Amino acid sequence: MARRPVDIVGAGQLLLAVSLMAAGQLFMRRGMLDFGPVDSFADFGRLVRGGLASPASIPFVWAGMIVYAAAVMVWLQVLSRMALSIAFPLMGLSYVLVYLGAAAWPALDEPLSLQRFAGTGLIMCGVALVAGSGSKAC
Repeated sequence: MARRPVDIVGAGQLLLAVSLMAAGQLFMRRGMLDFGPVDSFADFGRLVRGGLASPASIPFVWAGMIVYAAAVMVWLQVLSRMALSIAFPLMGLSYVLVYLGAAAWPALDEPLSLQRFAGTGLIMCGVALVAGSGSKAC
């Protein structure tokens, strides 16, 4: 069976969507550390009301939502160019980027551990298999 040539634009859009999704998650996490725990619907209401009344009160949450919205727009472009059965599993790369970004951003205070690193490696192996790199990578 002949392989289709790689769509460079689609691959670039996919990498951009993955990167934006990961960045959005990191920003939202940073903002929620400032806000505090959301343990009830009332807490969630306080988050929404506070964010709408004074967006500057949770700037990282807003930044994260904006970046995440941009990721969704790019993701829609990816879906127009690439099979879902390929594109969606490759979104697993966002797990890797979030883990590395959270560990690298001191404000998030996320620990590095051998177990998490190994799990991230397994995700990367799965992504490599789906991307067609072959099972030799793992």
